[in-house]
Amino acid sequence: MIKRIIFITISILFFLSAIIFTKPVETELMKAFISPHSKFEENLLKLADISSKKINIIVEAQTLDELENLKSEFADDNKNFGEIIDIYKKYPANFLSENKKSLIKNKNYNQLEQEGLEGIYNPIGIYAAPINKDPYLLATDFVRQKLKYVQESDREYEGKFYSVIHREVKSDKEIKDLIEKTKGKSVYLTGSPIHSYMTSTKSNFEINVICLISTLALILLCKFYFKSVKILIPISLSIIFGFLTGFSVCSLIFKKIHILTFVFSTSLIGISLDYSLHYFLTGKEKNFRKSLTSSMITTVLAFMVLLFSNIEVLKQIAIFTSFGLFGVWLFVLVLLPMFKFDGNRGTFPKIKIPARVIFVLVLIVIAAGSLKIKFNDNIKNLYVPPKNLLRAEMLYKKVFDIPSPEFVMVSGANTDEIIAKEEKLNLKNSISLSSFVSSTNTQRENINLVKQLYKEDWKNYQKLLGFELEQPDYEIYNPDNFPLKDVFMTDKNTGFIITFEKTKDSINVADEISKIMKRLRKHCFLLLPCVFGVLFVYLSLVYGIKNALKISASPLISVLFTISLISLAGNELDLFNIIALFLVIGFSLDYSIFRLYGSEKSKDAVFMSAFSTAFSFLLLSFTSFKLISSLGVTLCTGITAAYVLSLFMIKSKHETN
Repeated sequence: MIKRIIFITISILFFLSAIIFTKPVETELMKAFISPHSKFEENLLKLADISSKKINIIVEAQTLDELENLKSEFADDNKNFGEIIDIYKKYPANFLSENKKSLIKNKNYNQLEQEGLEGIYNPIGIYAAPINKDPYLLATDFVRQKLKYVQESDREYEGKFYSVIHREVKSDKEIKDLIEKTKGKSVYLTGSPIHSYMTSTKSNFEINVICLISTLALILLCKFYFKSVKILIPISLSIIFGFLTGFSVCSLIFKKIHILTFVFSTSLIGISLDYSLHYFLTGKEKNFRKSLTSSMITTVLAFMVLLFSNIEVLKQIAIFTSFGLFGVWLFVLVLLPMFKFDGNRGTFPKIKIPARVIFVLVLIVIAAGSLKIKFNDNIKNLYVPPKNLLRAEMLYKKVFDIPSPEFVMVSGANTDEIIAKEEKLNLKNSISLSSFVSSTNTQRENINLVKQLYKEDWKNYQKLLGFELEQPDYEIYNPDNFPLKDVFMTDKNTGFIITFEKTKDSINVADEISKIMKRLRKHCFLLLPCVFGVLFVYLSLVYGIKNALKISASPLISVLFTISLISLAGNELDLFNIIALFLVIGFSLDYSIFRLYGSEKSKDAVFMSAFSTAFSFLLLSFTSFKLISSLGVTLCTGITAAYVLSLFMIKSKHETN
């Protein structure tokens, strides 16, 4: 008893320290798989992060007046805009469009004057700088030409008027407020943030419903078999203890725990249930400790191989699940004996399984499915948008015809050097820091040209205007002080250009991430035989080669069957299907070990564990988020196949007919 009190005290202190010093949960999907091993991957993560924060607000109206009113409701109050305009007001001679620069260089003053007069006397004209300081509208033309890709102009499409507002969102609350604001209006939202918000909201609801249904199913199962639900108390405590152990160790090792680690760690529920049920049904038998320990070690070995995957989230899953499983094992051996349960036990009806027929069908599926195996590593295929968001995305594409953006990385010793390099690239259909501010060398050239213009044409133009003009300030503006500097920089020495046409040096974020996903998928696929190899060696040392073959046969065949069945159904495999197979191995090894060395009662424990786990993952396969549903399909198929195969491939010496 004293040992148990010490054990409980140490555990509570350990858990409390982990909870007190807990770190924030990482929710960005890409950070689960891409660890910045290189400068390129580091920049790729930052570009993905930038892309995931932009939301598009599409405004639809029957008239232009209605359109303007709606636009004003959703206009973004950008504080930087006022600061930028103040810079153009103060330094109108520093920033020249290509058109104005060409006219001044060629001394085409007549056209320059004509364009200036047209702009000044335009009734709806907007000036970036006061006309008495910038009578040729140099700064205004710079803004108009350079920033045409920041905001699309109003469009007419199928008899209606449209405009789009681009906004950066920083929290779910902003998105929720925007959604509420659009209700009852012809306003549509597109972009990564709205998809992420809607998916996470819907997935949370679906998973909560699934947890509720799974819990009710487990309660009914225990009520049927044990004639009581009191047994759920120690089972629940074992699950909580295992979860806290895995979480605490993970918190000590990693800077942040990814949300997908928690998703995968739900496998602890099935394993905890398995161990607890086996204790209550077979805990007094002499082989129980050996079977439980072997089951724990084999599953831990299966997960520990993931540490060699070089994938951040898989390393976290390996640590979380392995130590969580170790925690469950300790709880069952040390604390579960405190709970006495002597309730009546029911029986499950015996079902005759046509072993040969099933085995032949499994082999046929493996043979036929293996010929149809295809992989799809495109990151976009992990998500199927809801119909309303899909319609909004299609509308955005049809009306504004915006191509997918590419990124060109530019490095330099400082901001000024980066801007200078961007200017030399002179990419058309692009937007970058150089679209807003010129390098000091370019500013110097522009100032010299404007000085020449004012020297040769100023007096003549002043007569045409009929009012007195001021000489602009000829001072170099420091680009380091520009308000939008950080928007187009991944770090102090790296900037990027957003271009709407593919170049040899451009980066498509989705394509590059898909390439990384493909590499990771291949890497994980190669780890699967390594897992089986390690486990077979361990099982051979503990049980002998013959029994090791018996234990590992059904997990191996179930993995092959799962891959083949998914392929036969016309589905393509991705990284998440492969990751799920590691969980299938962990579960099915438990079933094999307990069936081989367990008694008649072990069959019931294995059945309840397999049924409840497979049922939970079956429900998970119906979720709207394709990533989670593909995990559910793979795990449900693999666990069911492993259990059914173990029924006729493994027969315990203690099992009665």
